[in-house]
Amino acid sequence: TRVLNMFPHKHTTQGWFPFPIPPIPGWNPDSTPWDDTLYPPMQTGPNEFQRHRGKPKVVLTSDSPALNGSSVSFTAKLQYPPCQKEGTDGDLLWDEHCEDANGQVRSGYVYNWTSWLEDYGYGRCADPKKCNVFPDGKPFPQSNDWRHKNYVYVWHTRGQYYETCDGSSSSLSLNTSALPLGAEVMEVLVYRQRERRKYSPLTTDSTVYHITDKIPVIVKMSQKSAANMSDGVFFRGEEVLFQVLLHDPSEYLKMAFSVDYLWDFRDGNQLVTHREVITHTYSTAGRRSVSLVVEAAFPIECPPAAETSTLHMTPQVQHPFPAPGPLHCPRVYVHFRVLLHRALPPTVTPSPEGPSTTGPWLHRHPANANQCFRYVHGSFTANISVIEPKPTVRSWPHNSKIIDVTAARESKTDISFLVKCMGSAPTSACTIVSDPSCSEVQSILCDDLPPSPQCLVHLRRSFSKPGTYCVNITLEDSHSVALASTKVSISKRPHTAEVVISSSAVLTALFALVAFMVYRKLYTN
Repeated sequence: TRVLNMFPHKHTTQGWFPFPIPPIPGWNPDSTPWDDTLYPPMQTGPNEFQRHRGKPKVVLTSDSPALNGSSVSFTAKLQYPPCQKEGTDGDLLWDEHCEDANGQVRSGYVYNWTSWLEDYGYGRCADPKKCNVFPDGKPFPQSNDWRHKNYVYVWHTRGQYYETCDGSSSSLSLNTSALPLGAEVMEVLVYRQRERRKYSPLTTDSTVYHITDKIPVIVKMSQKSAANMSDGVFFRGEEVLFQVLLHDPSEYLKMAFSVDYLWDFRDGNQLVTHREVITHTYSTAGRRSVSLVVEAAFPIECPPAAETSTLHMTPQVQHPFPAPGPLHCPRVYVHFRVLLHRALPPTVTPSPEGPSTTGPWLHRHPANANQCFRYVHGSFTANISVIEPKPTVRSWPHNSKIIDVTAARESKTDISFLVKCMGSAPTSACTIVSDPSCSEVQSILCDDLPPSPQCLVHLRRSFSKPGTYCVNITLEDSHSVALASTKVSISKRPHTAEVVISSSAVLTALFALVAFMVYRKLYTN
């Protein structure tokens, strides 16, 4: 039996010659023999572990996609069945605080591996070929905490394998410098140390990871009072915040000489910056297509002079202005030649256009003729809509607002309102009467108010018939507008009307504000 026979996924070797290509440092070809007596194959049917105690499962994750040259990490973590946990010694225990499906609480060991490790631990095994060895016969690495490493993890990808001895989780990283671009599968097979000269297959899992030559880029766009950020709808004349998020978990880009962000806002403005967060204000409404190119320069050794004459030369990015200070810059003309690509899904193999980026893009740095760089790019494009700003509603100074509204019934159809407010006294007051749902305006009435030393307003309004009404009260002076929403219930019996102040007064009154603005415009004209 060979290692490749133990895994369900068969990695293609087409075009790989000699095999394997490329070799992963520290890994071995999966044509290596496997000791299936010590490590029996995974059984698809129920086994003793499943029937009597439930079966842990392993969840394999990765931080893919990975930029070619960076490292991609994988973590295999065991998840135990309900009411089972790992003890401090690495044994599998019943959780004494957990009731099973039958309402019973168990305690003690599910499996006690440490009981036999005293006789078969390091230095105590009579046959080193049968104790503390991996499936290919290699010995376990010795460590002070070997008693807590009761699981064997066998990793498999690209026709090669790697073995680790760990606890309930195990991790590893691959450097992608020599690995081909595209998607590939990583598998992990987990064995537990069962007894003496036997290891039991426990669980297996797999995940797809992706290696790309494009920097993975995400851009978050926001605005303080955006109309609809999720759909990319923003207001004209207000700053839009652009935050660039580069997927670089191994911090490979920190090794770059520089990382530049080249923006094109498609409104005649462009920007080159080193900052990951910038703002831009659109002065005209309309549809826009925002583009970003991220360029990372990695210093490398220059090839011989005769060879540089045949290299693909990338034009220098011209900076016709000093390094940006404030984020608002005048129009910037950027001269660069790069290939724009949309962000690739994690499982899609990139198709290079023009000069392939799998081969480094080299040119000498102007400040040092003996210094060369390899350039890596990433790009992002998004369509946004810029619309006209909504009408501004300002409150009175010093957080002034309507603080209380009371009502009293004056006659069968007349109601008097007493409105208490904070701030300067208003010069006019309007009432907007609508149906109980506050969605259909029935009447609008405005009064000019005499000067008053107090912010106190008396209003009297007539209602055509008993019932429940939504009443929006608007107080206005020369600088501001304040609103409150109430509900008035007028019964057929002559007693005081009931008034309920809405807990979301301003939100409820927004539709009435629009009606009020239209009314005031017609009224003043």
